[in-house]
Amino acid sequence: MKSISSFQITGMTLSGFKCYEEPAHLTFGNPTVVTGGNGRGKSSIADAIAFAITGLPFFGERGIDRLHCETNPNLMVELYFLDGEGQNHELTRTRQKGRMTITYDGYEIRQHDLNEMFGERDVFLSIFNPLYFIEELGDDGKKLLERYMPAISHEQVLAALSESVRASLENESILSPEAYLKRRREEIRDLEQNVIYLSGQRDLLNTQRANGTENLRALQERRDALVRERDALEEKRFAGLDLSGMREQLVDLSARYDDMAKDSAGGMDTTEIDRRLQELHHKLGRRGVEQYAPKYTQHIAEASAKVKELGAKYSRELALLKGFQTGVVCPTCRRAVSESDLGAVQAGIRKSLAAITEEGRAQKSQLDELQALEKQSEETFLQFQKDDVAQISREIEELNRRRQGLEAAHTANRDRRKDELESLHSQIQAVAADIEYGNLSQEDYDRLAECRELLRKCQADLDAAKKAALEKPEDYDAKIAQVESLILDQKKLLADAILYVGKRAELTFSQLKMNLVEIALHEVVKSTGEVKDVFKFTYGGRYYNRLSLSEKIRAGLEVSELVKRLAGRNYPVFIDNMESVDELTNVRPTGQIIMAKCVRGAALTVKPMGRPQVQRAA
Repeated sequence: MKSISSFQITGMTLSGFKCYEEPAHLTFGNPTVVTGGNGRGKSSIADAIAFAITGLPFFGERGIDRLHCETNPNLMVELYFLDGEGQNHELTRTRQKGRMTITYDGYEIRQHDLNEMFGERDVFLSIFNPLYFIEELGDDGKKLLERYMPAISHEQVLAALSESVRASLENESILSPEAYLKRRREEIRDLEQNVIYLSGQRDLLNTQRANGTENLRALQERRDALVRERDALEEKRFAGLDLSGMREQLVDLSARYDDMAKDSAGGMDTTEIDRRLQELHHKLGRRGVEQYAPKYTQHIAEASAKVKELGAKYSRELALLKGFQTGVVCPTCRRAVSESDLGAVQAGIRKSLAAITEEGRAQKSQLDELQALEKQSEETFLQFQKDDVAQISREIEELNRRRQGLEAAHTANRDRRKDELESLHSQIQAVAADIEYGNLSQEDYDRLAECRELLRKCQADLDAAKKAALEKPEDYDAKIAQVESLILDQKKLLADAILYVGKRAELTFSQLKMNLVEIALHEVVKSTGEVKDVFKFTYGGRYYNRLSLSEKIRAGLEVSELVKRLAGRNYPVFIDNMESVDELTNVRPTGQIIMAKCVRGAALTVKPMGRPQVQRAA
């Protein structure tokens, strides 16, 4: 949607909105004076304008239900306005049965689209309602101003400083003055700590040089005493011992131990037994779950079906015989049977029954034979399965007995070798201890080790002392002077940076310059340059809560003009309770002004005092 940076209201139609039950058309000019007694709908006009654009009333309260007329549930606000390019527009917002609808020049839009056109709600309400910024936004007003205030560039700040400060800071990167000051102070503290350290090193060097000769003599005497004690213990350690024989004995015992350990590491070999056991267990499992597969199923089924078929045929022929009499139609020749033919026909049926009976006996005999063969085959299978399972189980049992015998023999051999290895290990430890300690007691041995360690440290200290005595001493005085010079340079930069921060804050605040209203977003501590976040609002030097209604309105108008200037938008201003304001001496509002005055007992009147004219944003 196209942004609208300025507009003037030309008219409005409302219905179902607060006290406006029936449609009411209002015409606006610049300025427009709204008069009437209390409760006649003056403030409702302000709410309606704000509602049309933001979806919220004049003071931004939530809860739209309170805007509905009690007797007309269908809310409608139509706003007619002239934009900065002289184009007329119509904005309509309705709410029926809980559904909000917004149309702009006949096209349905969303609140998001309106926000793109008129900017964020807080900006619009801060311009339209002079009391909104300070009374409703509070600390959020500080954030709003910071979003719209143009950033002060590094070059702008330098240009406002003296030539010497400018020369000092022109090559400095001051993206964040606060961080820059912190870094400078930290560098100064580090340099001051370095001075303390260098002074300490200088004093230490002087002390070391004064005591250098005495220290060397003492270290040399200490070293010589340790050497004598070490040598005496070393001589006592192996006096009268056959070290060569003891080492040969140790080698022999170690070789025997290694050979026996290798033999002991080998375990019993039951691979073949385990393989055969696994094979037999698998075979036993398969054999145990095998099921008999019938051989004569098909033949038995066919014979059984034939027997049933012959039985059914016999039943049909017998029923035919019993029901046959003179006059019945023969099923074969399709003629009624006469008295003379009845006997012959009946004889034929009896002959057929005899044939069926004979064939049935033959089929039943065949069926019985097949069933006997099937049963015999199944019994043979089950007996074979039983015998095979028994044979496999016997073989498994025999293999398990052989394996248990091998395990018992292996365990006995392992225990014997374990005892022999423990004995050899004890002998090895004893010989090794004799070689290590020799004739020394545990106390003497520990002292020998201590002498060696003390001698190593003493020699290192002696070498360092000799080297130090030969080295040219560092010129700590020159180093200290160099660091102190750097400290002075850093302090000069810090002082100039504090001036920079103060000037930056000054230039930032200048953007908030108004007539009687003063707004402070930051506070600079002059001694340290520290920037503290604040939000102070004063009018004529007094805080907002001490002001009269007239003063609050005049102060709010200055803020409204400030927000216009920062946001680059020139929107109408609605001044309520204008009867309490004698005159607007402190500010001259730009754009359209709508003034509401309370006239006791008077009917509502909306009087345009002039015609709206195209006026672009500042």
